[in-house]
Amino acid sequence: MDSVACQYCGARSLVDRGRKPTTAPIPQGMHVVRVAPPSSNVAPFIVLGAVFSMVVAGAVSGFVAMRAPATSSAGARPLLGVGPRTHFKDRPMLADVNGDGAPDVIGKSSVPAGEEWIAAYDGRDGKQVWKTAALTKEATGHEARRAVVLDRVISIDGLGKAQAYDLRTGSPAWSVALGEKPKRVCQGNGVIVVETVDDAKHGLEPASGKRRELAKDAACKPVPSSIADEAPGYRLVSWSDFDELGLPELHDIEGMSAHRALVPSGPGPRFMLGRRSKGSQVRMVAAVDKKKVLWKDVVPGVDPLTTRAMGTEEAAYEGGLLVVPYDMNDHSQGTRLACFDGAAGKRLWDVQVHKKSQVSSGISVSANDVFFATWTAVYVISLKTGQLRYMIGTEF
Repeated sequence: MDSVACQYCGARSLVDRGRKPTTAPIPQGMHVVRVAPPSSNVAPFIVLGAVFSMVVAGAVSGFVAMRAPATSSAGARPLLGVGPRTHFKDRPMLADVNGDGAPDVIGKSSVPAGEEWIAAYDGRDGKQVWKTAALTKEATGHEARRAVVLDRVISIDGLGKAQAYDLRTGSPAWSVALGEKPKRVCQGNGVIVVETVDDAKHGLEPASGKRRELAKDAACKPVPSSIADEAPGYRLVSWSDFDELGLPELHDIEGMSAHRALVPSGPGPRFMLGRRSKGSQVRMVAAVDKKKVLWKDVVPGVDPLTTRAMGTEEAAYEGGLLVVPYDMNDHSQGTRLACFDGAAGKRLWDVQVHKKSQVSSGISVSANDVFFATWTAVYVISLKTGQLRYMIGTEF
């Protein structure tokens, strides 16, 4: 055989018998197992012994991965089966952690079937900057919320306990009990604001967590958070809010049913997200100025009938560029991203993110990159070209 795979951990290796020396680079994610040339009958047993060693090593590394958290995250695609398998399982939150002026990535991470924590990763290469201690079960569930506000990373569990960490170091800063489950986190005038499910608003001092009285109807702007429907600079709304915002109704745009809309906080077009209303279901996007349609197009840049229209409409917007993910009908073909010029409607690029999963944890965009999170990893893609720069976490 020229290559072998460990059936336990998935690690793939090239078998090098020393026949053809080469300077070609080793494919990403593969190791080299060097064995003696097959000059005698013992060669097959040497190869089998090497494969058996790989299986044992893979089993050990897999066991260690489930027993111990990762201490770092590789800047490029990590080698499967080597060291702890770290998963990134959150909507990417972007903030300057290390003070270099570029956005870094913050979010919940874990080891498979093991403990979970919050970690920060350098936005240039994906290397881990810091990680918190293990989170409680209540802080990892679907009712929990995470956000970055001012110089704090806030984690609020399903029981209403808010834990603050220092943005630079990840060290615990303070904690406070809110007395109710969290709904939203935002930034007031120099204060952290937590909205709870009873519609109460709790003002917290960033330095100490001390309660602060909030002015009635005080503005509270979106922050990087685990909430998928808003981000600094825009929010996603459902069709029930269209009339209030002066947007076209659900079926007002010819040939399209718009179920959601991305509404930037500044001037410029709004973006309707939905599906083709006649014929086969295909994802569509349209830009509008109030109720005037500026442009519309199908989202897929490949044969639309090979794609899947069902699921929640996601999108992200930055610097006049709109990025929309979509799935393929064939699960083995995974997910793609399409990028449009928001003003002109021109498709700038359309790329395949991966062939691993159709589960999305959320999407965030900076001035230079798209951060698309799946079930276990974040794919960091150039906003300008659509090229993959690096990955945080481990593909499963």
